[in-house]
Amino acid sequence: MKRWLSMITICLLIGLLAVPTFAASDKVFKIGGISSLQTGYGRSMVSGAGLAVEEINAAGGINGIKLSIEWQDGMLSPAIGRTGVQKLLHASNVDALLGDHSSATILATDDLVREYGLLQMGMGSAVQVTELNNPWIARVRENDDLTARVLVNYIHDILGYDKVGVFYVSDQFGFGGRDVTLKTLEAKGIPAVSVQAHNPNDKDFSAQLLAFKNAGAQAIIAYSAPVEVGVFLRQAKQLIPEVKIFQSSVGATKTSMDVAGDAANGTYAVVTYTEDNPDPKVQEFIAAHKKRWKDVPYDFFDPLAYDAIYMLAEAIRIAGTTDRAAVRDAFFTIKGFKGVTGLEYNVMPNGETVNELLLIEIQDGRHKVVQRVQG
Repeated sequence: MKRWLSMITICLLIGLLAVPTFAASDKVFKIGGISSLQTGYGRSMVSGAGLAVEEINAAGGINGIKLSIEWQDGMLSPAIGRTGVQKLLHASNVDALLGDHSSATILATDDLVREYGLLQMGMGSAVQVTELNNPWIARVRENDDLTARVLVNYIHDILGYDKVGVFYVSDQFGFGGRDVTLKTLEAKGIPAVSVQAHNPNDKDFSAQLLAFKNAGAQAIIAYSAPVEVGVFLRQAKQLIPEVKIFQSSVGATKTSMDVAGDAANGTYAVVTYTEDNPDPKVQEFIAAHKKRWKDVPYDFFDPLAYDAIYMLAEAIRIAGTTDRAAVRDAFFTIKGFKGVTGLEYNVMPNGETVNELLLIEIQDGRHKVVQRVQG
């Protein structure tokens, strides 16, 4: 009940932030947010970004420049997301974009961002996002290639396993994770022993698990949605308990862990953020989030969105203007930016900002940091 109440509060904030509450003399930098607002990912982006906007404005803005944010619901559909971005650009005339967490939507709006000319802080993990070579797009999240390298290196170099299976959902996220993982395994000289797909919203994975068992897999790397990953872990615990399971950051979310229950224990994931990180900056963010939203951050998109807004504020400060091109150029100069994820952001020429991850093991329903890994 408590979490549902906080989600209702966050949904109300979506509307409140879109209502102008500034004096006529205020200079305002308008941010457009695109996300699937009915999902946990979307709601966490709203709460993280909203908290940052409120804090920055309460402190007087950036050299007197205030921030506003308006959201459109992409509904996990590239077509609907494209319409939402068009509204933000041409009806609301925003100065920067935050989102989407869906790579497919970012790919579908590439031309719109190029033509309009504004900074987009994307949050999809597919490697294709920065391969677009769009000079206006930066990614404030890890990419699938980094995830795959961290997982494969640990599985092979630390655990000594050479029989690895890949499990993925048949969508943009799953395809991207599958492709970079297979490439990384090949580069290590240990091609996958079994590659198994499933459709979105599937609930029976016995056929895939049997295939992994018959292939002699020692470890499985999984890319799927939170609920499906949780169900997969429960069934894997019953059918192949001896196999180690490694996941993208999705596997470390509360939703996935709640669905998996005890079956999540002993599995691994790579994350940009965990509330179990003792870093003072992380804990200060959690305290501020609890004070504002009466709950802990919902998932990793919460601190990522918060950090993205503060990086944008830093870019506006460096630029000394709200000119879109100047803000974009300033954003790409940011180095050594310590975020509330506990990691450091360094914006690279190709738009990537994250080059380190935390490898965690789930123990007793909590995250235990195993390694902090540089890309």
